[in-house]
Amino acid sequence: MARNWRDILVAYLHDPPDKALQIRGHEAPARGYLQAALGDRVSEVELKDPSDAKAAVAERLPAPNWQRLTVSCEQGRFLTRHPLSGAEKVVTVSDWDQSAVSATIGQLVEGIDGTKQRFFALWRQLADRLSLDHGQWFEQLPADTRIPDHTIWHHLETAAAWKAAEADDSAGAAFLSFSLGPVQSFIAAARSLRDLWSGSMILAWLTFQGMLPIIEELGPTALVYPALRGLPWLDLWLRREAGLASAIASPASARSMAPCIPNRFLALVPWGLEGSRARDLASRCENAAREAWQDMADAVLSGLNQKWPSAPAEWASRWSEQVKNHFEIRTSVLPWREASDEVIGRLIAGEDGFDKAFPDAAAVRRLADAIPAHEAPGYSQKSAGSWQAKVELSARLMQAQRSIRHVPPSTRVKDEGEEFPPKCSLLGSYEQMGPAGLQESGAFWQEAARQFSIGGVRLHERERFSAIALIKRFSGPCYFRRELGLKSADLRYDDTATVAAAEWLHQAGIDHAKQRRQPGGWSGQWLHWPRPDFDREEPCPDELWTVIKQARDEHRMPPAYYAVLMLDGDEMGKWLRGDKSPSIQEVLHPDLRAYFAKSGETPAGLAARRPVGPAVHAAISEALANFALHFAPSIVEKHKGALIYAGGDDVLAILPARTALVCAGELSRTFRKNYEKPNGEPRRECLLMGEKASVSGGLAIVHYKEDLRFALEAARKAEKAAKNAGRDALQIAACRRSGEHATALCPWKFVDRLDGWVQSFAQDDASDRWAYHLRGEAETLQGLGPAAMRAEIQRQINRSEELTRKLFGEGDPEMAGQRLVDAFDEYRRATRPPQDDGSPGQRRFSDREAFSQFVTLCQTASFLARGRDA
Repeated sequence: MARNWRDILVAYLHDPPDKALQIRGHEAPARGYLQAALGDRVSEVELKDPSDAKAAVAERLPAPNWQRLTVSCEQGRFLTRHPLSGAEKVVTVSDWDQSAVSATIGQLVEGIDGTKQRFFALWRQLADRLSLDHGQWFEQLPADTRIPDHTIWHHLETAAAWKAAEADDSAGAAFLSFSLGPVQSFIAAARSLRDLWSGSMILAWLTFQGMLPIIEELGPTALVYPALRGLPWLDLWLRREAGLASAIASPASARSMAPCIPNRFLALVPWGLEGSRARDLASRCENAAREAWQDMADAVLSGLNQKWPSAPAEWASRWSEQVKNHFEIRTSVLPWREASDEVIGRLIAGEDGFDKAFPDAAAVRRLADAIPAHEAPGYSQKSAGSWQAKVELSARLMQAQRSIRHVPPSTRVKDEGEEFPPKCSLLGSYEQMGPAGLQESGAFWQEAARQFSIGGVRLHERERFSAIALIKRFSGPCYFRRELGLKSADLRYDDTATVAAAEWLHQAGIDHAKQRRQPGGWSGQWLHWPRPDFDREEPCPDELWTVIKQARDEHRMPPAYYAVLMLDGDEMGKWLRGDKSPSIQEVLHPDLRAYFAKSGETPAGLAARRPVGPAVHAAISEALANFALHFAPSIVEKHKGALIYAGGDDVLAILPARTALVCAGELSRTFRKNYEKPNGEPRRECLLMGEKASVSGGLAIVHYKEDLRFALEAARKAEKAAKNAGRDALQIAACRRSGEHATALCPWKFVDRLDGWVQSFAQDDASDRWAYHLRGEAETLQGLGPAAMRAEIQRQINRSEELTRKLFGEGDPEMAGQRLVDAFDEYRRATRPPQDDGSPGQRRFSDREAFSQFVTLCQTASFLARGRDA
């Protein structure tokens, strides 16, 4: 059904972006800005649309009317609160001119005829342009100066979403949830970094394609999660499909190649007669994702057939069957009208209802009882928590959907005596393409390894792939290159040996990217060969071998170990449910907090956690999207790593062992900042998850020859161990190829200390014998208590040669023992069990466990510094 895009645009700008600066009489500038956006006048009736009230009611907390309590800009300053941490931030406002704002709006829509296109252009660019042209504060003005924990932009997006969902007598709004899987097993089926990347890209791309029917019909504001503004793929879509090529800049290739969308989304959509509109949209979202998958499969098959036109006619006979049944795409819809507070309360908490299911929201609602009738506004103030309750019920509905295991269609046998091909060497649950007989299959794949080479991507001789594995391997050159406007060079990923040696190559002056473009190409394995023709099928060019040999003589052998880093936000479900929100008194303006405090009847309400409304939900989505789009890629690149995906609250990256610790620490610190400026954008400040959020990480140090699937599993186990040990920490697994696998927990506050040890061990002739002696004595020392542990740590390091003592004594050899004992005490404090239920996590370590973990970290620091087996 066609949308009235004028109504949606009016809803989006029903409040002027600078409303906080002129609350009384703000309707006049709103009409002026809308006239600049639409090219004609907007009536007062149009401006007072119910979508504004619905968006406000879904978000608002109890407060007296504006006549009783108004908070205005004082001396060009606003007090705002971070939506998730509650941290105070003062926004300083410079002089601004409403006519200049109108001019900016006019410039953004100049040459754009359609109202829909104008809405898309303003949604994408207005906040950024006002911030750049008139002041950074334009992105940070609060929607409600008395409850200043969300911006006017969050409110405007919610109003536009409501208008689109409830227009045309659609029988109310509904939540539509979408989920795509499998995820981990699909990504982990990889033999190279390119395979890893393509798996992440495919999942993110199909999810994005699933969003497009909603974006096309309702606009991007309909997406509750994830946040989409600034997403490179959406910018490309707006340029190509929405006719905004001249209005929106084309994203850089590097940004387009970063998979920054999770495998799920939540949208506000129309319900329609008996759910017809919501179910139709859900079906279209599923079909869009499936059609994109089929298009990708067709593009790969066509590309392979073009490369080997004389391939056996039936080589891909099972292709369609495998492609059709691989992904599980689930959708669910939740009608708002039927999901009343009473119904949700009974479904979640039984007969006791809403108050028991959502006690914080109930306490907040009771704040309204403290407002005298003559000071109360003219609308109900007991809606706090309603949005949050519906989001939780929607999540439970999707969880129930996903718990239903659909039986995949059985593989059909054409004839009774038909022979099945061997299993895929990458995805063992699928049969290989090609002939079924072992001899015929071997001959087919030997020839396929010669023929299937597209844009620098090829098969290895021993690889025997199914349709799914072939799509993963060749989707880059056959599909994404076209869809994202990439070049072949953009799709080249380093091998793990090259990643392991990244710093060494830089120090040695070897430009492997340049060498890759030369005859003979590049392989990181050459760095470790004893002679240039170690593999006669892919020998190292003589001239390059001379350079490598000289570099090894001058800089020692290159590191052979790299790191797999997995990060995951802690308790994100609790954030979305409001269980981690700041208290009400933390987010209220001091004047409103004082108003309630005077009544003496509101302590429970003020101490309750702030319920998550649509604007706070939008802030969570924005913070996660900012981290994934504007910070994670540049941080990983700075540390010479390769970003495999960044889905908002989770990151997968491959890094040199030497830089992995610093990279992990920087990612963790950035995730939990309140605000931060992206690199190269000094005039912009991005919202992030805030100082009360945390992440857990797994860091696996693995030899470049190890199977990539083993490396991923080691990192995943390490991340899970960090979660189980209390969260908010990094678990490090040192997977030595020639010896034991050791693992230890490193609290984030201890990462810099550990990296300092890595740098000390990296110095010439620094010894780690003292650490191995401590490890050998660990069992005895663990029974003697902390005093004996400290004494033996001091004794062992003080027995080391002077250079080692000087490095660990921070320049003073006599202080080495004391410094290391201080580090041990610091580690014990950081890993003690929490003292009360308010502390993060569940468990930490006893002194016995802490000593063992500490010594393992000491040895791991030495291992990271060498990057090779001793």
